[in-house]
Amino acid sequence: MFLALDNSVLALIILAVCVLPIIVLMIYAIIAALRKRSKLSKTQQGEILVSSDDSQKQLFFRLYGGRDNIASVSQEMSRLTVSVKDLTKVLIEELKEQDANGILLAGNTVKCSFGDRAPYIYELLKDFEQHHE
Repeated sequence: MFLALDNSVLALIILAVCVLPIIVLMIYAIIAALRKRSKLSKTQQGEILVSSDDSQKQLFFRLYGGRDNIASVSQEMSRLTVSVKDLTKVLIEELKEQDANGILLAGNTVKCSFGDRAPYIYELLKDFEQHHE
């Protein structure tokens, strides 16, 4: 009787020793994910506050060939689509330096993926589009 009790207690202890680190790691991962989400949210809020920054507007206007070169702007998730009048005025290498990925040139259209910055950049260019009309 004592042998059976000892084996079941021993089995529970071994199980606890194996499962406990897994539980601790899961809790750590959840806390890390929540912290990362919080930091990302603060970063996005900071970008929205900076949206009135004229130097950022001027930078992206220059990258797309100037104010008069932009015909229209649209956004699909993390990708910006900018129709330009003259594709040769667009500074492709400098767009890459601004973390533009997957640059696609088709006709007079420039499509770039900016990741989390896409809504911010879209707001800069959209704001320009409203004032330009």
